[in-house]
Amino acid sequence: MEAQLRQKLEMEALADIVEELSYYQLLKLERGCAQESVDEAYRAEARRLHPDRYSSHPDPKVKTWANQIYRVFQEAWNTLKDPEARAAYDDQLEEGERRMSLERRKNAEAAAAAAANPEHAATTEKGGKYWRMALQNWHDGEYQGCMMQIQFALNFEPDNETFKEWLEKAKVKAEEDVQDKAGGAYKLRIV
Repeated sequence: MEAQLRQKLEMEALADIVEELSYYQLLKLERGCAQESVDEAYRAEARRLHPDRYSSHPDPKVKTWANQIYRVFQEAWNTLKDPEARAAYDDQLEEGERRMSLERRKNAEAAAAAAANPEHAATTEKGGKYWRMALQNWHDGEYQGCMMQIQFALNFEPDNETFKEWLEKAKVKAEEDVQDKAGGAYKLRIV
């Protein structure tokens, strides 16, 4: 079969069903796949579906289809590459919706921004009070104080994963400080 005819048939068939495919189907992934496999699948399919591949095709419909398909493909990748958006999309799939709604996308992006910004990690007023002090101590390089404030914050929010993660970071930094100070105890000072 001639290459251009094959491209036309492939793009036409895919354009007909692209709205019915889930993001996982579009990227040729299993729903429970590992997060790392999303990028691998994206790279493989991006080469195959990129509109530039069809730019020299004589039929203008093929170019239109390629652009339409690639937009949905990019939407799929942008959703699945972000764990927060992916979780929201998985919930949406359970409800029978194949495409991520604009409202859910905004909510997922807000959740991802909050996760990326530790200032918004606290969910209670008292936990937030100690969390802000812990972040200030971190900023000032006072890691022992940071650990203490995070432990206070954890009394109010014992299941807060961000607090736990930062407590471990503060412990590592505090230990590095102790080692730095201990390592220089016997240095000679030449006057």
